[in-house]
Amino acid sequence: MVDFINEVEEELRKDKYNLLLRKYGPYIVAIIFAIIGFAAYIEYKKNATSVMARRASASFVSAGKHEASGDLQAAGDKFVALSDVAPSGYAGLSLVKAAGLKVQLGDMDGAIALFDQAASAFELPRHKDLAAYRAIMILMDLGRYDDAQARLIPLVNGDGPYQDLAKELEAQALYKKGDIKAARAKLSYLVTAPGVLQGVKTRSSQMLSLLNAEYPVADPVEAPKPDDIPAPMPQAPEQPSPEEE
Repeated sequence: MVDFINEVEEELRKDKYNLLLRKYGPYIVAIIFAIIGFAAYIEYKKNATSVMARRASASFVSAGKHEASGDLQAAGDKFVALSDVAPSGYAGLSLVKAAGLKVQLGDMDGAIALFDQAASAFELPRHKDLAAYRAIMILMDLGRYDDAQARLIPLVNGDGPYQDLAKELEAQALYKKGDIKAARAKLSYLVTAPGVLQGVKTRSSQMLSLLNAEYPVADPVEAPKPDDIPAPMPQAPEQPSPEEE
């Protein structure tokens, strides 16, 4: 009797399991296949990205050889072509390299355009800001101070690593445009504000001294004694490596 009861219970459990399997089985199978498919896609993307990075690295080296040989135009064309197919790090860096070659070739507007493209290609904000900053420096060299000042607004008002350098360029643009009062105020801030980069603070102090000597005020801002050496233009920070992307 006991065996019979156990057999009945076993059959009932089987019937219950079969019912649940018929009801939810298709969903369970679909979930399993979805998990397997997602894992396979992730592995595929990793492998594809790795292959693309290796190819981009080889193309980058090839373009660099043209640059080393003195064929700047061909090198620039290769760097630009690489930017269309490379991952964001190599794409942005390739455009920066191409822009630098444009500068050497004397095509300043072309260089500005490529720096703008690099700013869009990079993913990290500090790399975007660097490309934008280098374009602004070219505008300053060309004497296009209004354009430079307009482009400086996002860098000056942001909180990126080039904020102090942007404020320094802004002061120089104001000075070149003849807005001495505004330039003096910007330089005074850079000289006295805490946390300003030491290089920026030193150059701003030198420029403020020269400005006060050239345009005396009744109550001039304190600054070191002016010397005969003009304040040097800020140097562009080092360009990023593609691995940082």
